[in-house]
Amino acid sequence: MPTVAQAIARTLAAYGTEKFFCMCGGDHDLWYALEDEKIEIVNCRTENAAVYMADGYARVTGKPGFVYGQRGPGVANLAGALADPLWAKSPVISLTSSIALTSRDRFEYQELDGLPLHVGLTKWNKTLSSPDRAAAMTRAAIRIALSPSPGPVHLEIPADMFDLESGEDIFCEEGLSHVNAMRAPPDRQRLTALLDALLRAERPLIVAGKGVVISEAWDELTAFAEALSIPVATSLGGKGSIDEASDLAMGVIGRNSRKLGNDCVRECDAILAIGTRLGGLATHRYSLPFGEKALFHIDADPHILGHNFRTQIGLASDAKLALATALEMIEQRGLARKRTPWAQDRAVRLHQWRGHAAALPDVQKVDGVHPAEVIAAARRVMGPRDIIGADTGAHGGWVGALFPVAAGKTMIRANGSLGWVFPGALGAALGAPDRRVVAITGDGGMLYHIAEFETALRIGIPVVVIVLNNACLASEYQTQKRHQRIVKSVLDYRDVDFAAVARSFGAFGIRVTQAGELDAAISAALANGGPALVDVVVSREAQSPSANRDKTRLV
Repeated sequence: MPTVAQAIARTLAAYGTEKFFCMCGGDHDLWYALEDEKIEIVNCRTENAAVYMADGYARVTGKPGFVYGQRGPGVANLAGALADPLWAKSPVISLTSSIALTSRDRFEYQELDGLPLHVGLTKWNKTLSSPDRAAAMTRAAIRIALSPSPGPVHLEIPADMFDLESGEDIFCEEGLSHVNAMRAPPDRQRLTALLDALLRAERPLIVAGKGVVISEAWDELTAFAEALSIPVATSLGGKGSIDEASDLAMGVIGRNSRKLGNDCVRECDAILAIGTRLGGLATHRYSLPFGEKALFHIDADPHILGHNFRTQIGLASDAKLALATALEMIEQRGLARKRTPWAQDRAVRLHQWRGHAAALPDVQKVDGVHPAEVIAAARRVMGPRDIIGADTGAHGGWVGALFPVAAGKTMIRANGSLGWVFPGALGAALGAPDRRVVAITGDGGMLYHIAEFETALRIGIPVVVIVLNNACLASEYQTQKRHQRIVKSVLDYRDVDFAAVARSFGAFGIRVTQAGELDAAISAALANGGPALVDVVVSREAQSPSANRDKTRLV
């Protein structure tokens, strides 16, 4: 009979699990069992970074990202990092240990109740109550994490259970190894009504969110938009829903956005929202006039339909299936049309916006390298299949607005956790070893997880991180500048030479102080073939694209 640790490891192997992320801290029966099943153990330097690596891996593969935390402080560190996968609807599975049952409630070393720490951060939060249920509870964790509205889950195993005998019901539920294994089809009658109502609009707009990317529905969305000549804007998480080289791609809307995208929301008369919760970031704190438009909404999660704005027709469905069915209807009914005057006008506006964006470093004069020049250089050097990563804050604005991506899983981002992007990019690179990954962060974000350079070098993960280094929390600086009161003690840092720090780990590191050096530096980092860092001295005075400045900004 297998032990509990073996039952868990064999169940993971049955589901095709290749990676397991952790910071090792005891529970050695689990490591022996995982190694016996030839599952690679990615041992990180902190539990937080392990979560973010598992998250990045899950986002690009669609597979569960497994992560471990040891009882006590390890669990506490892990749980706090689950916020980002929760916001991103990422299927991260937290497998933690707890104090042995024989020692519980006796003031044991590192005793801590881990279940309450996971409340509010997971979709499902359970403890293994019997050794015989080890495989079944592991399957339940996978099933719920991969549901049509995916997200993180938690299974706790008492430490003295790992070496106990378990049952033999070890198998994989057929086809259940990917977030899109349980697609919900659309109601054809409601879809027909939605399509007819949308076609009556003169100035329709599609707003595509993260759900389109999770569903891998970018081909269907592009074909749908082309067939009906409807411009497409995206949330920041929805970048990749359409190739941003298209004249129908209006870019990101909301707080970290293109002004053009927000203007499209203001000027359209109907909106089809697909795979988006229409939350505060995408709607700029609910101030964009979604409630004034004829709003139609498709999402795999029925609970968000009509939640923030009055919706004329809501359709609970997987984005890919809904759009594929709509394309069949369009073909059967001969509804395809040429470019409409509205779409033509948006294309002109898009061309004008691109000119403004290219001129931004000249118009917005600053001391030092302008972040827009860094984004432009990265785009010139990177290929269309490469993955760009953005940290939270100003980096989301710079990358979201100014870095055009091809359709697909071409961008990953922090959904709110500063510092996420470096370990997140490491996980993404492990999940997509045939694609190059570049992460954009700042000096504030880089110092969160810089120790993971050791992990990257030890395992051999060729991620390039570009640090926009202004020795400052620039987003907060710009906010305080608008308030006309600067508190330097919460903003200013020392000028750290991150390139030298990277080299001290044994990685490639180069510092850039002039815009003319950017292309060569980023190219050299990519060509290095291992973990690399490009430290760019940028100006804190540069204002990132933000809806807070919609009335004054060009981009």
